[in-house]
Amino acid sequence: MSGHPPAGSATPVTVVGGYLGAGKTTLLNHVLATADERVAVLVNDFGDINIDAALIAGSDGDAIELANGCICCSLVDGFASALRTVKALIPGPDRLVVEASGVADPATVAAYAQTPGLTLDAVIVVADGETIEDRATDRYVGDTVLAQLRAADIIVVNKADLVTAPALDRVLSWLGVVSTSAIIVPAERGRVPIELLFGVVPMRDRRPIEPPGPTHAEFATWTWRAARPLSGAAIERVMDELPDEVWRLKGVVELDSGGRHSLQRVGRRWSLQALDADAGESIIVAIGRPGAIDDGWLASRLDPS
Repeated sequence: MSGHPPAGSATPVTVVGGYLGAGKTTLLNHVLATADERVAVLVNDFGDINIDAALIAGSDGDAIELANGCICCSLVDGFASALRTVKALIPGPDRLVVEASGVADPATVAAYAQTPGLTLDAVIVVADGETIEDRATDRYVGDTVLAQLRAADIIVVNKADLVTAPALDRVLSWLGVVSTSAIIVPAERGRVPIELLFGVVPMRDRRPIEPPGPTHAEFATWTWRAARPLSGAAIERVMDELPDEVWRLKGVVELDSGGRHSLQRVGRRWSLQALDADAGESIIVAIGRPGAIDDGWLASRLDPS
């Protein structure tokens, strides 16, 4: 099994926000080029995406289908219309990625993920490493920019290669004060490992995470699996004790109270949702900074003593 949603689960929704010019479209192009899921990207304007014609498998005006199975749908006629286009796809997507406009509050867009058949995975806000502090203090747009940052589960500090190391450190520290619960990741040209953006669960052996640029922090993964049910108390213990340097945790678990559940945590937000699926192995994968935990950390809290 790959990183696709488990049978019976709702389709995960990733919201991408950020002020005008931050690099949202660059990030979306990176997603379309590197995702190994079937992703439907809902965008404000096809023209901004600038997809290589060689990658386009077909187009009907409302949607562009790519050779890798991903699809772009226009939001020009609204979210509901784009969603109808996506729901008509056979097979349907493994994930929806929704681009919020540059002046929109991504938290409002994320509210759509509460509709039946959808579940919010993460709100990603792209910030321009060169200008974000000035934007946040601007008398006209500052409140909008700050609201976007505070809605984020993950802040991608784009254009990190265009600022000096001391200036980047200052921006990262400032963002940590503005948004105390978000994962903050520097990036060049929107290149962030898909595993971090989507928290993909590696149900089979996958390639190691390789940071695509020299300004990226390094990433590590830790995996725990067992052929027995878990207690809710054990999961809560992990959530209470998980270090902040573990940025993502995701899995599918069998609970001793009955039923199979999807488990995910991004930043400090976590959820446990029932699945319509047969009983099976429990697996949990964590993604974070190397050394944040050791190989036995999950087992020490999830395995009976």
